Amino acid sequence: MQDATCDLGGAPVSVTSDQTIEAGKQRTGGVAWYRRVRSGLNDVPLDRHFAIVGGLVSLVGMLVIGAFVGSRIESAVVRNSAISAAIYMESFIAPLSQELQHSEALSPAARARLDGILDQPGINDGIISIKIWREDGSIAYASDPRLIGRQFEVNWELQDAWAGDLVANFDNLDGTESLAEQALGIPLLEVYNPIHSIRTGEIIAVAEFYQDAAELKNDLTRAWFTSWSVVALSTAVTFAALWGIVRAAHRTIEGQKQQLVQRVQEISHVSKVNETLRARIQQASERNASLNEQFLRRLGSELHDGPAQALAFANLRISAWRDRGGPEESGQILSALEEALANIRHLSRGLILPDLEGKSVAEAIRRVAEAHADRTGTHVTLDRSPGDARPGLPQLICLYRFVQEGLSNAWRHAGGAGQRVEWSLSDGTLDVTVSDSGPGFDPHLIDGSERIGLEALRQRVQSVGGTFHLDTAPGRGTRLIMRLHLNGPSETA
Repeated sequence: MQDATCDLGGAPVSVTSDQTIEAGKQRTGGVAWYRRVRSGLNDVPLDRHFAIVGGLVSLVGMLVIGAFVGSRIESAVVRNSAISAAIYMESFIAPLSQELQHSEALSPAARARLDGILDQPGINDGIISIKIWREDGSIAYASDPRLIGRQFEVNWELQDAWAGDLVANFDNLDGTESLAEQALGIPLLEVYNPIHSIRTGEIIAVAEFYQDAAELKNDLTRAWFTSWSVVALSTAVTFAALWGIVRAAHRTIEGQKQQLVQRVQEISHVSKVNETLRARIQQASERNASLNEQFLRRLGSELHDGPAQALAFANLRISAWRDRGGPEESGQILSALEEALANIRHLSRGLILPDLEGKSVAEAIRRVAEAHADRTGTHVTLDRSPGDARPGLPQLICLYRFVQEGLSNAWRHAGGAGQRVEWSLSDGTLDVTVSDSGPGFDPHLIDGSERIGLEALRQRVQSVGGTFHLDTAPGRGTRLIMRLHLNGPSETA
C-alpha cells in the first residue's frame, strides 16, 4: 500500500501508507519502553539507583580508560623495541647499502655480506628476515632471494619511512610481500627503518626487517594485565567510595523523609481535629444564635402579652376616669402611659422575627426592607444581581439582623438619606452591602454604645462563618459590608 492523495468535494485527503503506520508504531513503542524504564528507575531507592547507573558509567569509563592506557603502553613498548632494533640493525645494513645511492640494485658482494650478517649468532636468533626497498616499491635486497627485483604496491608504512619516520607494527602483517613471514605463525615485530646516505644524509633506501616478538608479546601481556588491574582497582575503589557516600546520604534522606511523613501525618491529624473543632464551634454558634432569637421572640411576646396589655388596660381606665372629670394630673399620667405602651410595642415588634424558615435571600431582604420602610416612613432602594439561594435558618437570621441593624443605623444617624441594600451571589458566596448617603463618621471616635453595637454585629456575622467590614469616613456616608459562604441550594432568578 502506497501513500496517495485523493480529492473529495474539493478537499485533498491523504492516505497513510503501511510503512508510515509501522514507523509510527515503532516510535510509540520506543517511547513507551523508555518511559517504563525511567518509571522503574524512579521507583528504585537512591543507593540502588546510583549502583545501577553509576556501575554502568564506571564500567564504560573503565573500559575506555583501560583501552586507551593499554594502547598507549603497547605503542610505547613497540616503538621503543623498534628503535632499539633499528639502531642495532642499521649499524650493519647502512654501510652495505650505500651503493644504492647510485645504482638500482646491490652488487653480489654486498648481497653476500648481508647474507653473512644474517647468519651471525645473535642476529639469526632474533631477526627472521630483511628486505631493502627502493622508492618505487621494488626490492633491492631480501633474505628470500625470490623477492629480489620484484615490485610491490607502496603501502603507507613504506611511504612514512621514505618520509623519514620509523614505522613499527606488532603482529600485523597484511602485505603480499609478507606471505612467508605470515606462514611462520609466530608473533613478529615489523620495522621500517630509513637508510641515509653517509655523505649527503638523504634517504637512499628503506630497510624492512622482521624480529621475533615472542618475548615482546609476553611483556605486552604483562603490561596490559598490570594496566587493566590498576584501572579496574582504581575504578572499584572510586565507585565504592562514591557509593558509600550516596548510601549514607540515602539513609539520611530516608530518615528525614520518615520524620517528614510523620510530621505531615501529625499536622494532618491536628488539622482534621482543628477542622472538626471549628465546625463544632460554628454549629454551636449557629445554635446559640437560633436560641438567642427564640429567646428574643419569647421576650417580645411576653412584653406584648404582659406589660403591654396591663399598660393598655390602665390607659383605658385612666382615659375613662379623665372623661368623668378626673383631676388635671390624669392627662399627664395618660400621656406617659401611652408613650410607655408605644415604646413596649415598638420594642416587641423589633424583637420578634417573621417566619424565615425556607425563605430565600431575596425574600428575607425584601421583608426587612419593607418592615423598615413601614416603621420609619422612608424609602429603601434594593439592588440585586441575578441568582438567589435558600440558606439555612442561622444564616437567614444573621442576614435579616444585619440588614435590619444597618437600616436602623442609617435612619438613626443619616435620617434615612440614600438608604440602599445591594447583594450578589457568586459560587455560593453572598455579598451584602447596606449603605446611606449621610454625614458618615470616624470609626475611631464613635462612642461606647455604638462601638458595642457594631462589635455585636461583627460577632453575629462571624458566628456563621462570615466576614464583616465597615467603610465610612466623615462626609461620605457609611457602608456595612457582609460576606457569607452559604450552605443552601442556589437557584437562578
